Amino acid sequence: MKKTLLAALAAASATALIAPAVATAAPEPADVTATTATAVPAALAAAALPGAPAADHAGTRTQWPETLGLPRAWAEKVILRDRPDLEIEHIPEGALVTMDYREDRVRIVHNALGLVSQVPAIG
Repeated sequence: MKKTLLAALAAASATALIAPAVATAAPEPADVTATTATAVPAALAAAALPGAPAADHAGTRTQWPETLGLPRAWAEKVILRDRPDLEIEHIPEGALVTMDYREDRVRIVHNALGLVSQVPAIG
């Protein structure tokens, strides 16, 4: 009797674990890259945060507040899309850096997960 009860319990558990996943699984899109490709530019093209000057007097971008929270590779693409003449440096949060100011450099400060944690700016 114990064996029968245990077998029935195991079968019910396995069915309960598998059935909801099968029943609620969303169908895969035919072209996954097309879905992802349309979603990424929308996130990258976000407007700048209010109150943050993103351009100097000449109209060229000097900081990129819309990249906060994005993966560092995406932030780099956004910056280089706006200003391909800049040199990008990836800096881990809390790392020591020199205090020199360079108009051709942007430092992307990222956390341990690789997400941008400070507004990238020229300097």
